[in-house]
Amino acid sequence: MILTIQELTPCHRASVLHLSRLGCALVLILSCAGCGAQQAGVPVDAAVGDTGGPGRDTGGNEDRAADAPAPADAPALTDASPPADAAWADQPGIPCGDSLANVYGTPSLPALTPAARGDVVRCAPDVTYDLSAVQGQLSARGIATPARSGAAIYRIAYRTTRGTGAAGVGTARVYLPAAPLPPPLPVIVVGHATSGLAASCAPSKDPTTNQDSALPWAALGYAVIAPDYAGLGNDDPVQGYVDNRDTAYSVLDAARALRKLLPASALSPQVLLQGWSQGGGAVLSAQALARAYGCDGTLAGVIVFAAEWPTRMNSFGYVAMLSNPTQLTIQTGISNPVVAVLRQYAYSALYLGPTHATETFPAAKRTGIGGAVMSQCYLPLGGYLQGATPHVGDFLDETFRQTLLACINGPVDGGPGCVDPGQSYHAFLTQNILTADASGPPLLYVQGLLDYIMPAASEAACNLAKLQADGVTPQVCVDPGAQHTDVVGRNQDFAMQWGQAVLQGAPPPTCSAVGMPPCTP
Repeated sequence: MILTIQELTPCHRASVLHLSRLGCALVLILSCAGCGAQQAGVPVDAAVGDTGGPGRDTGGNEDRAADAPAPADAPALTDASPPADAAWADQPGIPCGDSLANVYGTPSLPALTPAARGDVVRCAPDVTYDLSAVQGQLSARGIATPARSGAAIYRIAYRTTRGTGAAGVGTARVYLPAAPLPPPLPVIVVGHATSGLAASCAPSKDPTTNQDSALPWAALGYAVIAPDYAGLGNDDPVQGYVDNRDTAYSVLDAARALRKLLPASALSPQVLLQGWSQGGGAVLSAQALARAYGCDGTLAGVIVFAAEWPTRMNSFGYVAMLSNPTQLTIQTGISNPVVAVLRQYAYSALYLGPTHATETFPAAKRTGIGGAVMSQCYLPLGGYLQGATPHVGDFLDETFRQTLLACINGPVDGGPGCVDPGQSYHAFLTQNILTADASGPPLLYVQGLLDYIMPAASEAACNLAKLQADGVTPQVCVDPGAQHTDVVGRNQDFAMQWGQAVLQGAPPPTCSAVGMPPCTP
């Protein structure tokens, strides 16, 4: 039996919140969902995933396993009575009167100190969804867990640290429940998938992004923040794409930002991270860095869907592409050329300076590739690269390619042929591989076997091998029928059951890891 919170009427919600604020006991109404049958969207082999950003196909749920048994029971939410003077997580505790456009303009700010990380520097109200609208959106995305709350959406800008060590500003969408659970609530941070580097690709600007990942948590009564990652969508320097430190700092400081946005007693010290694709890599990097960098709380759990996480030189087939410049671009995989181009551009712009942003591309292609990177989101950019750079060598400067390969194949940087421009990039790629925290919190890793963007064998299995080598033993869930685009919609219900169990210190529900192949690096 899986216990879920039954939908409350507006009248009952108001009464419950009123009584709770007076210090009376809050009685959660529970219902049995899925007794004797599978809960929709939660096959026993469930893998958790994420939704697409602007310009991405979100896929369907037509191949969900219909006859799989339900996962182990998830615990009911605790019946906790907050103090009479407890603050609630249904509205900001600071002024929030900026326009939406102003959120993406970086104001003049004093020097960044550790205490200022997460400071909210812009806040604007966005849209509000009532309970029926939230339920409709979740149902449309295959989320079976009933909504119990509407949600108010805000957009904020907050202070963070860039991968270079410089001060930065990131933007985010914040989901506040209209009927929050009793305070204090955990901080929930959701990392998004690759959307692109262009300002228009910022997920906070697209109301449908994160519907699979962030809105379901708000629908249960939790406060959620979904960062764009610093430099995406605003006038901060370009996003550090697949830069593990850059994105991890944005995630960890997003937790601080949510805490600073809401009244002081609304949130507990617990922080739960969830991410899909690029966001999966971002939260894995945050797991590795949280102990040293901090998140203004205690990391309680990490949920990962089909992570894009660089753990070796050949992650995303990069060394294979470097070694075969005459190979057709279309033969290297759906996403590998886009990942290579975005990562090279972002590195060059951030670490060498904006005027060097395109120097890893062939001279004749620099204007075209650079313009496409900064104007097109993920899918259109992929189409552009297939047409404008039909061979791998068409998006790799030859001197850069040869010197980088010399560093990769040589014993150390500075060996024969290992010089710039490849040497500096090789040094970045090397230090960008992080060591996971062996004493970190529980970690759920969900992967679909039909994923051709972050494949199970060449990406997920190798990431799991890296985690295990670092002393981390994640709970692995394999969904045989999930693609990259639908892994979240198919399995977000299970992810929320798992996350709530971890937050309560209860045994998490079980799933199957059967089918995960060995790593093929």
